[in-house]
Amino acid sequence: MAHNGKLENYLKGLRDGMGIGIAYTPFGITIGLISKNFGMKLFTAIVMSFGLYAGSAQTAFLKMVYELKSTPVEIIVSIFVINLRYTLLNIIMFRQISNKTTLFEKILMGIGLTDEAVAYLTIRKATNAWYVIGVNTMPYVLFGVGTIAGSLFGNLIPEVFAASLNFMLYATFLSLLVSSLTNSLKYAEVIITAIGLKLLFMFAPVLKDISKGWTLIIIMITASSLYALRHYKEESEKETVENE
Repeated sequence: MAHNGKLENYLKGLRDGMGIGIAYTPFGITIGLISKNFGMKLFTAIVMSFGLYAGSAQTAFLKMVYELKSTPVEIIVSIFVINLRYTLLNIIMFRQISNKTTLFEKILMGIGLTDEAVAYLTIRKATNAWYVIGVNTMPYVLFGVGTIAGSLFGNLIPEVFAASLNFMLYATFLSLLVSSLTNSLKYAEVIITAIGLKLLFMFAPVLKDISKGWTLIIIMITASSLYALRHYKEESEKETVENE
């Protein structure tokens, strides 16, 4: 009976995660196309997407290596900071799911969690691990398949269409972001802070001379740290009340 319950929740998650998976497909195609244009071999692109599975980190990596010609230190630190958010995403979900979730189930969950998936699962208040794993499956598979398709057939896609492929992903994330802001407007502080810092680094006399790699690192760390400092006590008190 327990296995039937797991399968039922997994299949339900599989169905509900299809929308995110469809949105990830064109982004995967874009990653594959960019990789191919930069001269990356198909096998390497596949390993990158199925192994790393971090669209924003992959985009940053490709841009920093092939366009910005960033130093190895900038690349390593940038990718580390970008992917560091997955630690926070895992914490968010692990606090939300059932206490009966096993370590193996948590590992399976953690492998497939992304920004969009966590935003969706948080809005849905998902508590079942196998439902979460199901939601994560289609985005993971379709993103990888999209990368393969982009690497193999990207040259057949018209340039205008190729340039707009990742719009679907951004539109999906925007809709989830708006839903999250509706529940708590204080998250807008991070967005406003990041935009303000970006403008400073674009136009301020000394800051505009800093390399784009370090600019990205500084903005991410500063915006998230300021939010944490402002709301850490509030979140801790809220958690204490909920546990009493």
